[in-house]
Amino acid sequence: MLKILKSIFLFFSPYVNFSERKADKFFTNIKSTDLIGDIRENLLKLMQENMISLNLWMEKKFKGYKYLTKGTRRKMYANTEKIKQKFEEFCRTSGITVDVVKKMLDRAEISYPNGSDEQIVHIANIMGFLAPERYYHYIKTSSFGKLLNDPDKNKLEGDCNQIVTLYIYLFSLKFPANELQIKLLKEHVCLHFREMDIEATNGQFAKYREFEHILPVTEIISTNLLDIEDFREDVSYISPRVILKSAQLAFSISSLRTLVEKNLKVAYRNMAISSMGSQDFYAADFFASKSGDIDLINAVRKNQMVHEYNKLAHQVAGVRTVADAKNHKSDYQKMLSLAQKMGDSEMEKNLRDTLNKI
Repeated sequence: MLKILKSIFLFFSPYVNFSERKADKFFTNIKSTDLIGDIRENLLKLMQENMISLNLWMEKKFKGYKYLTKGTRRKMYANTEKIKQKFEEFCRTSGITVDVVKKMLDRAEISYPNGSDEQIVHIANIMGFLAPERYYHYIKTSSFGKLLNDPDKNKLEGDCNQIVTLYIYLFSLKFPANELQIKLLKEHVCLHFREMDIEATNGQFAKYREFEHILPVTEIISTNLLDIEDFREDVSYISPRVILKSAQLAFSISSLRTLVEKNLKVAYRNMAISSMGSQDFYAADFFASKSGDIDLINAVRKNQMVHEYNKLAHQVAGVRTVADAKNHKSDYQKMLSLAQKMGDSEMEKNLRDTLNKI
């Protein structure tokens, strides 16, 4: 009975599975003031449970790709199951052992990390399985969905962010995802495991000596959030509020606060402008203040005063006699106060003349 009820719920919901629902709740409820440790802990649980659903829902929600319909995502999850089965079959027949991995590392002049036999053999199997042109084909600036093709019919296509994400998923099938890290190079990302690098785009071990940061594995999510959209895909309109939520999420997850803070401030600015356009000046003032843009704060407050003045001017527009004007004395006083705040001396003079007459 419970299974039937769950199926009915999913049928009428925007979700394909309950992992998508969990991801959506996580993204919706997160705040930039939440403790980064708590956020990472909850995010890691979602990554471990279903990295594919987490990343795919994130692209639907924050990138707005039109092709990510419910039916398409359902097919992608079926393709993911095929990828998983083919990977498990590859692991059984690959012949990759500790000795094989040691030879691979010797050729790359990398020391073998002691106490990591099972993990490193598993990583080597992922590298072999996703070796270029076996099942995987590199494509620049790709959406994650392209990586979830049917492996019996098409290559899995993705850029460095996307293929690293798939590596993390395949690793998490057997081991905790947080045993991995990511390494940020200039305009590039690779995996990092116990002092060695895994170049996912070509399926090889590496040792990058010039890099920008080594970060927890959870930061692949903020990296994907900040990544530019796939120019080949049509996108739906994403509201400034959703863009702000994306920026808040990236800010909350990332250790690189200086980098993502710029993105967050732009999102606050756009939200302030959007709120001002819909004449929600309370929200506009709040978001402008969060952006720290003094000119924008002043513009919002001036527009709010103009809006309030125009509303009062509309109320006194029908005044024809002194008696009528007396009934609107408080409105004229409010208009005078607004004229003073706006620094409009001519408007202030006219209002004083009117108030002196009544």
